[in-house]
Amino acid sequence: MNRKDNDNQNRSRWEALESLLGTKLPALPSSEHMDLWKDTSWVGDYVQNMLEKSMPKKGMINAFQPQEEVFQTHNYVIVKINMENNSNPIVKIRADQVKIDGLRNNKSQIIRLPCHVIPHLSRASYKDGILQIKMRKKKISTAYHEVSVRYL
Repeated sequence: MNRKDNDNQNRSRWEALESLLGTKLPALPSSEHMDLWKDTSWVGDYVQNMLEKSMPKKGMINAFQPQEEVFQTHNYVIVKINMENNSNPIVKIRADQVKIDGLRNNKSQIIRLPCHVIPHLSRASYKDGILQIKMRKKKISTAYHEVSVRYL
């Protein structure tokens, strides 16, 4: 089948689709344009280029802030932070977040927690450049408390 017959066959299929849908569709691309779309190697190059632009350069991953990992068990929230060796971190905890002072250049870091914790039941340990903070989750009361209504 030559190219002209192929174009005619595609055009008749396109017109049949238009009549089935009851609307005019955009112009059918020519065979030359369709041949251009068969080569999809440019898609891989484009995706690779975008990934390279979006990813930080090797060795530049958060040079100013240490990387943290926050996860939960049934009863605890655990935060692990990679820090420089010989760091002297100061950990401050409130119900919804952790603040770590004593980082590089006297900077601090605030980490939001996925749920509320009981600050005074928390423990922290530091070993081989990893600071681990273990915090007890705060139980949410499912009991209702009745409140009196004042009529005005």
